[in-house]
Amino acid sequence: MRPKAMDSLDIVEAVVLIEEIFGADIPSNDAENFGSPGEIVDWLESHLSNKRPDKKAAAFLKRLAQTHNNHELAEGLEGTWRRQQIAAIVRDVFRE
Repeated sequence: MRPKAMDSLDIVEAVVLIEEIFGADIPSNDAENFGSPGEIVDWLESHLSNKRPDKKAAAFLKRLAQTHNNHELAEGLEGTWRRQQIAAIVRDVFRE
């Protein structure tokens, strides 16, 4: 089953929060093309591939790891972003 498409308000709110967590600037023309959380994950993965989580993002991942009892999310925080970490954060943003 395909996930429900997001409306424009969902996108705007999610992009603002995601930019804050990831310390990334998502251009408006890219954000306008997002139709699902998976597309946001794909965009972030390609644009964060050689960047590391900053202190704020690392703290967020540690909380997620603890909350979801998934300690892999908090492993390797000194390395570059992993898709699993990006996807966990995006899922959490859309749960709010």
